[in-house]
Amino acid sequence: MKKNRKNKELEQTLLLIKPDAFCKKLVGTIISRFEKEGFRILACRMVWLSLAKAKKFYAEHRKKRFHSPLSRFIASNPVMAIVLEGEEAVFKVRKIIGATDPAKAKRGSLRKRYAQDDRFNVLHGSDSKISAKREIAFFFNPEEIYRWKEKIYRR
Repeated sequence: MKKNRKNKELEQTLLLIKPDAFCKKLVGTIISRFEKEGFRILACRMVWLSLAKAKKFYAEHRKKRFHSPLSRFIASNPVMAIVLEGEEAVFKVRKIIGATDPAKAKRGSLRKRYAQDDRFNVLHGSDSKISAKREIAFFFNPEEIYRWKEKIYRR
């Protein structure tokens, strides 16, 4: 695992900007928030998932009542898949996103500010390191995840 200058472990997590965030023109605002919070973007892709791919992404929820409506929603418009890296990325990204239901989300979270309800909630964030690894691999091949330099070379 990669470590930062303070010898702290850096994690990678998946952030998925959902279709409702596109409709509300929040993509830039959301990305900016995570950059301001100190996360590095290692990969980014806009994709329009088929219904079959959306159901596969949410396969762990297939027996839950919300699986089919959520899959249809995710397949209704493009999503932006982003690999973020930072200290305790999984936990910290989910904290910034907020609770699934915006009525229960903490003040200052993205869902509290922008989400409509527990389905139209603008973002998805990996809920564990194991999920992050699986979800990142769903959208990206390893060679599409870039470790870029903090400083640009100058002559």
